[in-house]
Amino acid sequence: MKFSLPINDQNKLEALFTQHEKNIDYLIAVSQLISRDVCLIKQEEELSLKGKSDFDKLNFALDRLEFDYNFNPDIVNKHLRWDTKIISADDFSANPYLKTIKNVAFEKDNWKLSSIIRKPYTIVPYQEEYAFGSNYALKLSLAVFDKEYVYPSISLYDNEWMSLNQHEIRTMEIPIALAKGKVLTLGLGLGYFAFMASNKEEVKEVHIVEMDHELINLFDEYLLPLFPHKEKIHIHKADAFYFINNIQDKDYDYIFSDLWHDVSDGVPAYLKLKKKFKEFTHTTCTYWIENSLISYLRMLVIGVMKDEYYRYDNEYDERQLMIKEKLKDYSFKHVDDIDSLLNLKGLNHLFFD
Repeated sequence: MKFSLPINDQNKLEALFTQHEKNIDYLIAVSQLISRDVCLIKQEEELSLKGKSDFDKLNFALDRLEFDYNFNPDIVNKHLRWDTKIISADDFSANPYLKTIKNVAFEKDNWKLSSIIRKPYTIVPYQEEYAFGSNYALKLSLAVFDKEYVYPSISLYDNEWMSLNQHEIRTMEIPIALAKGKVLTLGLGLGYFAFMASNKEEVKEVHIVEMDHELINLFDEYLLPLFPHKEKIHIHKADAFYFINNIQDKDYDYIFSDLWHDVSDGVPAYLKLKKKFKEFTHTTCTYWIENSLISYLRMLVIGVMKDEYYRYDNEYDERQLMIKEKLKDYSFKHVDDIDSLLNLKGLNHLFFD
């Protein structure tokens, strides 16, 4: 990696690195906040806020976060006040899938389906994160529910396998809207995508690839019988990466990949799938939380650039080593070279060509 930028462009590159560090601090702070599961407005306080606007209620809650919980005031005022919204628990509870399986629970073969109660005015992830501006400042989409919200969660050996919370539902809206014709989904989960897609008139078949036979059996026993259009559902017991080796463009009209729990474990699978499907022209292929995955990959690239620029000697994982190797002859001569690497086209070229 070679840097021969004029002084003004060097300043812009260093501003990018400064924002990169701020992005990391923001991600860490929000992750810690969500893990604390703090209810910001107590039940007795809700009465005093009755009739107040959502804006006033949210600011009251965030004031509590800043003053009562000693949370970083810069993050509260520069980010959380703008990135957080109040959402209706009733709207999410009206989801047709949640209404259909509302009374379903089981505990069998070390699997357990149960309900999780989310307290009101607790900050939760809502939509995908995204980057904006020339320095790729990170924006997180967060929310608090206006009242208690209940959602299903399935666990294996008491470890959560998947939960159908507000983030799962919200981030599947676009994939569900795009589904049509003969559909393939990689990963079963709780069958939410299959349920919603099979309810669409323009969807003729939904094929699910899942390798865990116990999960398939539980789905067949407890959940599939409740699906209004169960005749459209076809399950293939197979490893997803083996299965896709045998499919071609036009075998399906739409493919949705959802084999990961979050960004941290999703990148390797996402890269493999994206490379496999990049030449497909008939079949539309989408990937759960792809914007978040792309933001994460961009952060990895910026981190490697920063180390090379300042000549830091950090330990790298496999992906960072791959990035460093691919960029070893990359030359930064102008600010446009930075954007050409970090924009969507540049990242696609780096990771998928």
